[in-house]
Amino acid sequence: MFPFRAFRFLAPLVREQRPIFLVGIVLILLTSLSQVAVPRLVGLAIQKLETGVGVHLITPIAFAMVGAVLIRGLTSFWTRETVIASSRRIEKKLRDQLYEHISSLDGSFYSKTHTGDLMSRFTSDIEAVRMVFGPAVMYSVQTAFTLIFALSMMIQIDWKLTLYSLIPLGFLTVAIRVIGPKVHKESMRAQEMLSGISVHSQENFANAPVIKAFVVEDAEVERMQRLSHDYFRQNLRIAKLRAISGSAMWLFGDLALVTLLLVGGTRILSGELGLGDFATFNGCQLLLIWPMIALGWVMNLFHRGAASAERLQTILDASPLVDNAQARSDINISEGRVSFDKVSFRYLESERPALEDVSFNLKAGGTLGIVGTTASGKTSLLHLVPRLSPVSSGKILIDGNMLEQYPLGELRAAISMVPQEPFLFSATVAENISFGVDNATHEEIVAVARLVRMDQEIEKFPDGYNQRVGERGITLSGGQKQRLAIARAILQRPRILLLDDVLSAVDSETETAILAGLKDWTRDLTSLIVTHRLSAVTHADEIVVLEDGRIVERGTHQSLLEKKGRYNNLWKKQTIESELEDLE
Repeated sequence: MFPFRAFRFLAPLVREQRPIFLVGIVLILLTSLSQVAVPRLVGLAIQKLETGVGVHLITPIAFAMVGAVLIRGLTSFWTRETVIASSRRIEKKLRDQLYEHISSLDGSFYSKTHTGDLMSRFTSDIEAVRMVFGPAVMYSVQTAFTLIFALSMMIQIDWKLTLYSLIPLGFLTVAIRVIGPKVHKESMRAQEMLSGISVHSQENFANAPVIKAFVVEDAEVERMQRLSHDYFRQNLRIAKLRAISGSAMWLFGDLALVTLLLVGGTRILSGELGLGDFATFNGCQLLLIWPMIALGWVMNLFHRGAASAERLQTILDASPLVDNAQARSDINISEGRVSFDKVSFRYLESERPALEDVSFNLKAGGTLGIVGTTASGKTSLLHLVPRLSPVSSGKILIDGNMLEQYPLGELRAAISMVPQEPFLFSATVAENISFGVDNATHEEIVAVARLVRMDQEIEKFPDGYNQRVGERGITLSGGQKQRLAIARAILQRPRILLLDDVLSAVDSETETAILAGLKDWTRDLTSLIVTHRLSAVTHADEIVVLEDGRIVERGTHQSLLEKKGRYNNLWKKQTIESELEDLE
């Protein structure tokens, strides 16, 4: 009836909460017993009044009813305290597990998964799963116990009348089996639509300046209205199914009462059933109405939770292409020598290789310049060093050891990378610079800021180094963000420094000053520098020119100029452009 298979991956988390769930079940048992005791005591009191025998017991019976009600109230409270609290613990651990797993995945996963979709799974999907292990479990067990105790008492009073009363429940079972799969299917579609809304919202909020610059606010608003309307219509379909199931619950419950009145009244008139037993039977049947209604609600919770669980499992089933399977604990990066031996790399969604047969040897403390046209594989090459992407073929060695032999934590702790589009957190300038370095002093932060020629600009901010930069550094210029990212990287004092065209947004004069400072600071660091400005790598020990993923030229700055090939042509072009800028 319910798709329990969708929740199998949560078994370890549920087992941890099993003792608390068992306590909750005991409390639900006591609640159900005290609940069924009330109609039994009512029937007993009516029987005493009807016969006139033992009328003096009416007061003790009334006190017993008060006691049953009090017990039911206390056990109901503690049931929620145990079961609901356990579901919150499962929710917390599931969210932690999901976040940790996503953090372990490599770039291939993020390239095909939207941030908004992930946020939707972190919020609405996890909440839907929590509802299954909280309210759904609690009411399911309570329904089961109530059915068992109430039906047992009803059968004891009159088994034939009980059979007549159970006929509507047969129709209820059929309705659940028909409506249940439809609720599951429509709930899955609703969650996917909600993900689409989250993706659209996240992209628009994160890129508000682009939206406004192209004057497409109205178009984007209209698109959101369409998505929202589709989601609205989908939820109406789910609400219709829930209304049908809820109405069916009430209908079958009322039919059971009508059956009791007709058949039970006839048996009372014939003397086969007493008023006390009829009152008890009626009370037990009334207790069955809420479980029947709750059953429909629980069914909806299970199917919606199962749809969300399947969406979460697709994320948890995603395995990283980069792992620690070959890692060794007895090696570490001490020098920083980097070697590529016939390395090739291809993205999963691409038919053409991004890199092909790339080889070079970079000594410890050396600098490799990487230049080439757009889409020639420069950034892809950098991503292979910290294993952000896996090598398709060939070998990469650091200090003579295979890259895969280093634990990912050890490897990446020894490498600092500044991406082409630097990311800044919504924090202060100082916090962004010291990100990843917990014990950084203010003097060290100021020193690296001075090195990238940002110290004077920071001092002009209203709050200086405590100035908050806004989401993604929105309050800073492109050049300021790049320089803060460089400062953050060199503050970590890595063994290997990767710079991906990090000075593209600064003027040539500032670039020259920064490069001069970096030469001294990175003298003992192994540096791989991707740039479109050749002036940034004239000091490099070796420069490689990439084209279509292959190295087409290599050498020092001077030797490449003498070859009069692609590098020489690029140098002449940039020199002329620089001279024209100076004339302006």
